[in-house]
Amino acid sequence: MLKNYLRIAFRNLWRHKGFSFLNIMGLTIGMSACFLIFLYVTFELSYDHFHSKADRIYNIVTDINNPSEVLHFSVAAPAMPVAAKKDFPEIEKQVRFSPGNILVRRGEIKIQEENMAFADSTFFEVFDFPC
Repeated sequence: MLKNYLRIAFRNLWRHKGFSFLNIMGLTIGMSACFLIFLYVTFELSYDHFHSKADRIYNIVTDINNPSEVLHFSVAAPAMPVAAKKDFPEIEKQVRFSPGNILVRRGEIKIQEENMAFADSTFFEVFDFPC
């Protein structure tokens, strides 16, 4: 019985080649797009789950409303975590993290360090990066 169904299906696919090709390609493209979207969303939701306290770590962002547009920034002002800890007693620890560059100079020797970061002393109490 299953053999007859498969035979009829292949006959119809072979008889209507253009229509079958269009349907199969549409299904392939749709499934591939769905799979890629799934992988992207999974990555975006799990990139920091290796921390033991990941369910209790939050990032403060900034949205600035202008008359013409809304600006979205992934960072907040440096004083924001300190003020938030005063206003919300639920906050256990706060960490400020700021990427930047530094110039070290001793006499005539100058060393420009790029891709550095500055963080509070509580950084390794919140995050589980190896020291």
